[in-house]
Amino acid sequence: MRLLTRNQSRRLDQVSMERLEIPGLILMENAGKEVAEVTESILEGKKREKQIAICCGKGNNGGDGFSAALHLNHFNVTIFSLPAISDILGDSLHFYNKCVGKGMKIVHGYELPTSNEFDLIIDGLIGTGFSGEMRSPLKKWTKWINQQDCTVVSIDIPSGVNADTGSASKDAVEALLTVTMGCAKVGMMLNPGSSYCGEIYPAQIGFPDVLDELEGVKWRSFEEDLAFEHLTKPDSGTYKHRQGKVLILAGSNGMTGAATLSTTAAMRSGVGLTMTSAPESLNSIYETNLMEGMTFACKDDGKGYLAEQNFEEIHSHLDWCDVILIGPGLGAQGTTRQLIKKIILSSEKPLVINADGLRCFIDNHDLFQQISAPLVITPHYGELASILGKDIQEIQSNFPNTLESFLKDFPGVIVAKNAPTCTGFRNEVVTNTTGNPGLATAGTGDVLAGIISSFLAQGIPAFEAAQCGVYIHGLAGDIASGDLGYRGLLAGDLLETIPEAIKQYEYC
Repeated sequence: MRLLTRNQSRRLDQVSMERLEIPGLILMENAGKEVAEVTESILEGKKREKQIAICCGKGNNGGDGFSAALHLNHFNVTIFSLPAISDILGDSLHFYNKCVGKGMKIVHGYELPTSNEFDLIIDGLIGTGFSGEMRSPLKKWTKWINQQDCTVVSIDIPSGVNADTGSASKDAVEALLTVTMGCAKVGMMLNPGSSYCGEIYPAQIGFPDVLDELEGVKWRSFEEDLAFEHLTKPDSGTYKHRQGKVLILAGSNGMTGAATLSTTAAMRSGVGLTMTSAPESLNSIYETNLMEGMTFACKDDGKGYLAEQNFEEIHSHLDWCDVILIGPGLGAQGTTRQLIKKIILSSEKPLVINADGLRCFIDNHDLFQQISAPLVITPHYGELASILGKDIQEIQSNFPNTLESFLKDFPGVIVAKNAPTCTGFRNEVVTNTTGNPGLATAGTGDVLAGIISSFLAQGIPAFEAAQCGVYIHGLAGDIASGDLGYRGLLAGDLLETIPEAIKQYEYC
């Protein structure tokens, strides 16, 4: 599903009306009709005894509400028109006057209703232009809407949700369903905004097919067709070398679990062979826990971590592999960072860089431009903040803009572990549609890196491998949480549910 930013949504309106001469009245008429049809489907065709409140602010959002009221006139409809009549302008005024002409019940002003007997409320207070915090007197209206024991339908976006960032005012409207015009907005897919939208219904109101002409990054949600395309049953004549080989640089003293999780996740996702580098003093731990994967020991003088001195040992294995996974649990030592830098600059094999592998880019953002191999990085908020030299709160408050700016000169694929995780490449960003809060636990990022590396080694292009990896990772978490709940979910539990998440695409 295509997603639009606030500016793209406004531009779509402008292109429709100015260049293609689609009248704004037609768009608003169609918007009201779509809202009305959804409302009728919720009320199951029962008309006269049903009480509907339509709350209209100024601007086009309120105008859509007036238009919807005209199509719902066979119900008991009360229109609450909050702004002064002099503030209702343009196309909105046209539909307001039609409601007046029909003799519909219209209550003016910001005084709250005394009746609480509505069966359904339509929220047309504020549209995509909202940002910051809800101000009085609108705040008391959104609070009142949320206090009612009835169904709430929002027009375009719930009032109080930021269309770009997904941030939400304390008293943002909590909708059961949102009828969004043309395309959903980016903020409707990002937390916490997504939790206010309920079911999202994209309404086709006559916008032309010009989405690819809109400036800015093309946002969309993950399309499951990609999983059906790439995760089919392997060819009957395949063998382990054809299924791909991943070289994994992971683990250090106290963090050998990261190596185990990432390696096992790669194998559970279908790769044929893995080889995991182990500090010599820890090799017995790797050998014990990686029964199906190969390991090779690197001299560490008993220190328990990989160092720059191990470059030649590791470099000799680069020709063997199809993909290199770098980072899970490698540690923060400066010499380890130097090792990582030398490997990524000398490799021609695709790279997946996670966790501690990202440390070499801190205060060294230009290093990305020196990498010649296909590249996938998987930072969370904190890691992205360190790479960019920004405060984490700054990134959280304006994540879409941060990501779009990062992509302008980034040569690879970024898997930004937001909620939901967003996968970006060049001028495209894909929001994931699976996953749950149970994944917010140690080690799940290592599992994700293993899955992506596995798909990449099996020949799936980097952008598609990252999208599918994020999707399967989240789906495995959804399956696991069904049995374990959210708080009880551990990263290791995903290793058991990855095959179940994948197999439904293998037998279609």
